Amino acid sequence: MPGLVLQRKANAMALRTRIPTALLLLCCATPIPLAQTQPAAPKSESPSLAPKTAQSSTTPAQPPAPEYTDPCAAHATTVDFDTCYADQFRLTDQDLNHLYRNTLLAFEADIADAHQRADQGQLSYDATAIADLKNAEAAWIKYRDLQCLAAGQQLQGGSIRPIVVNKCMILVTRHRIDDIRAAYEIGGRNLE
Repeated sequence: MPGLVLQRKANAMALRTRIPTALLLLCCATPIPLAQTQPAAPKSESPSLAPKTAQSSTTPAQPPAPEYTDPCAAHATTVDFDTCYADQFRLTDQDLNHLYRNTLLAFEADIADAHQRADQGQLSYDATAIADLKNAEAAWIKYRDLQCLAAGQQLQGGSIRPIVVNKCMILVTRHRIDDIRAAYEIGGRNLE
């Protein structure tokens, strides 16, 4: 019976050493584009022989999903991944903070305009919108931190943990940037 226990422990230890290696490969592999493109149709010498595609007039064309090129993976042989992903998260967080600040400034400009026009309805709406945006951002920060902590928890004590946490922070922050743009860049408003 002791031999069976030792064999099970040896098998479990071998599995544990393979998992971080697999995660490193998964984490640092070349990213798959978010939007799949269709291969280009072969060019025909005669325009009448080229395949024709009909676009439905009832279905609006959707913009392609943004692609994210991982700068750390692109230079895998010359970078320290811990530092690279931490720097990339810092830059992404700065982008979010810039967008968030501009969104608040846009609402504050709306409030100033509403004051000039003595539009109490617009004042109330914009004050509520600012409070809601601040509450949503505070809740989102808690979500981001917990989500990425959970992603890294499975690797607690491992050298790859900071990489996984920072990649999670980058991804979740990029999604938040997209969410803010979709919600607040409406009616011609540009938050740049």
